[in-house]
Amino acid sequence: MVVSMAMIQAARAAEFPASPYAWVITRDRDHELHGTSESEVGTAGPRQADEQMVERARTEGRRFRLLDEGDIDEGAIADGKDVDEAERGVVYEGLIWTQDEPVGDVDFGPLYDFGTPNYGCVEIQYRDGDRWVSL
Repeated sequence: MVVSMAMIQAARAAEFPASPYAWVITRDRDHELHGTSESEVGTAGPRQADEQMVERARTEGRRFRLLDEGDIDEGAIADGKDVDEAERGVVYEGLIWTQDEPVGDVDFGPLYDFGTPNYGCVEIQYRDGDRWVSL
């Protein structure tokens, strides 16, 4: 059986009322490195999140970042730009608010809602003290 992103998003939307969350993008590294597209800073989701939830993400949110498989850096290196090793693969950074305790399925929300369909991101990491931890 083939599972599409649309099917994943529909399933996630059905779960939303029981486990609400909201996220907002605070950094668009693709735009910083390449400047070829409009910045996604300020983009918020998922669609079901209301403005109050998004505001809670902005003010109370936990930090996350979305990563691809390194494609973002290939182009930068080809253009002669220096790439910080600690940021390899990072495409977006943001903040997430969840009604439930951290480390649930909703913590994958930014990846499935935005990172994968928008850029092909394959990984989400959360800040834990002074380091980033993959889910």
